[in-house]
Amino acid sequence: MTQHENKFLITGLTLGLMLALVAYAAMRLWHPDRSAAQSQEAPMLKYEAAPEQATSQRAEQVQADASVSSIQLNQKEQTDIGVQTVEVRRRNLQRALMAVAKVDEPETHLASISARIGGRIDKLYLDFTGQQVHRGQTIASLYSPEVFSAAEEYRLSLENRKRLGTGAEPLAVSGAEDLVNASRRRLELWGLTTQQLDEIASSAKLQIELPIYSTVSGIVTERKVTQGQYVNAGEVLFTVTDLSTIWVKADVYQPDLPAVRTGQSVEITSDSLPGTTLRGRVGFLDTSINPQTRTASARIEVPNPSMRLRPGMFVQVKFAAPVEHDVLAIPRSAVLDMGMRKFVYVAKGNGEFEGRQVQLGPAGTDYYPVLAGLKEGERIVSQGSFLIDSQTRITGGMTGMFGGSKEFDHGQPDQGQAQAPAVPQIKFTFRSDPEAPRGNSDATLHVTVLDALGKPVTDVRVKVTLIMPAMPAMGMGEMRAASDLTWKGSDYAGTIKVPTAGSWNVEVNASRSGQLLGSYHARLNAQ
Repeated sequence: MTQHENKFLITGLTLGLMLALVAYAAMRLWHPDRSAAQSQEAPMLKYEAAPEQATSQRAEQVQADASVSSIQLNQKEQTDIGVQTVEVRRRNLQRALMAVAKVDEPETHLASISARIGGRIDKLYLDFTGQQVHRGQTIASLYSPEVFSAAEEYRLSLENRKRLGTGAEPLAVSGAEDLVNASRRRLELWGLTTQQLDEIASSAKLQIELPIYSTVSGIVTERKVTQGQYVNAGEVLFTVTDLSTIWVKADVYQPDLPAVRTGQSVEITSDSLPGTTLRGRVGFLDTSINPQTRTASARIEVPNPSMRLRPGMFVQVKFAAPVEHDVLAIPRSAVLDMGMRKFVYVAKGNGEFEGRQVQLGPAGTDYYPVLAGLKEGERIVSQGSFLIDSQTRITGGMTGMFGGSKEFDHGQPDQGQAQAPAVPQIKFTFRSDPEAPRGNSDATLHVTVLDALGKPVTDVRVKVTLIMPAMPAMGMGEMRAASDLTWKGSDYAGTIKVPTAGSWNVEVNASRSGQLLGSYHARLNAQ
C-alpha cells in the first residue's frame, strides 16, 4: 500500500467517527424523556422483584417449620387404630451402642521359635499350621557340626580330669575342672538336656541331635522350615500364637466415641455362636480417626479358653454406655422419624391428638431422652401414631378411612374444600417391625408414600435398600440387602433379611413406570 493510499484511508475513518458522534448527539436532543425513562427503569424493576423473592422465601420457611395437623377421633376410631398412650415422665436410661467387629490375633501373645545354632533340620514334629503345641514340647531336632565338636570337647575334658586323679597338682586339677564346666555350660546354652550330657559322658560314639522346644503354648500360625533344610543361628522356624485370650477390634463411628472408654465392659455375640454371649473389656482406643471411614478402632480383650472365637471372624459388639439418671424420656415406639425432624402425637383430651415436633437425644435401649418439645406429665401416643400420621400428616384427613373424623389445624379457621394446588413432590414415612431386628433374621418393613396434599399414593413401586458402608480398616466391603414392598391397603409392606447386626443406612425409592419420583433416607440399628 502506497503512502497516498494510507492518507486516504485515515481521512475516511476520521470522517466516519465524526458523523457517528453527530448522530448520537441529535438523538439525545430529539428524545430526552425516553433516555431518562430508560435510565430509571432498571433500578425500579430490580427494586420491585426483591419483595416478591423475600415473600417466597418466608413462605417456604413457614411451610418447612409448620406443625403437624391435629386430629380428633372418637373411641371407636381409637380402638380400630389401636391407640395407646403413655405419660411423659423421668426415667433412668441405658444406652446400648452396637458395632460390627473383627476377631484378630493378640499381638502381645505372638512368639517366634528360632534355631539357637546353625545346622540341618533332621526331624520335624509339627507338620502343619493350626496345630496345637504346648510349652516345652519338642517340635524339631537339629544336627549341627558345631554341637558335635563341642560335645567331643566336653567328653575329652571329662577324660582329662579323670586321668589327673587325686594326686595331681591342685592347679592342674582346678584347670581341668574349669574346662569341664565351661564345655558343659556351652552345651546347656544350646539346649542339650541333662540326659543328653550324661549320654555324652558315658558313650564312646557320639550321636548328637539338638532338640528344639516350644517356648509357649498355643497354635502354630506360621511354619517357615521343612525337614532336611539347613538353617542359620537365630532363623525363625515357627510362629506360635496363644489364643486363650483373643482381640476383637470394633470400628466406632466418630459421634459414638464419647460413649466408649478404656476398661468398659462389652458383650459379644456372633451368628456362628447362637445363644452365646461372650464378655470382654476395652483395652485400648485408637487416638486417631481413620480419614476414610471416620471411625476409631476399639481393641477388646476377650477370654477364649474354648477357642470359640477365631481370627478372621466377624462378630457384633454391644458397648454398655453409662446410665443417664432422672432424664425426661419417651418410648422409642412413640417417635416418628422423618429424617430431618422427629415428632410425636400428644393426647390433648376429648379424643384430640396433636402432632408436635420434638428434639431428642441419642436413643437408649427403649427410650429417647427429651431435649425440647414436651413437658413432664403430658400424654403421648405410644402405639398407633404411625397409622395416625400416615393419614393426617401435612393436610391429609381421617375421613377417607373412618368417614367422620374432624380435622383441626392448631386453631386455624376451616378452609372448607379449598385446597392449594398440588406440587410434584412426595413424602415418606418408614418403620421396621421389630424396630431393632436381630442380625441374620427377617424384619417387616412398612413405608407410606404421601403426595403433596398428604394423601396416600398407592400406585408406585417402592424399593427399600439396606446399606452398610465398607470398612477398609477391617477388610470388610460394602454390604447391601434390598426388598420390593407391596401395597397392603394402608401402607407398603414387605420382609427383608438383615444380613448382620450393626447400623444400616436405609434408602427408600418410589418410582412409577421406571421414573424415580422421590427418595427417603433413614437408619436401622440391628442387634
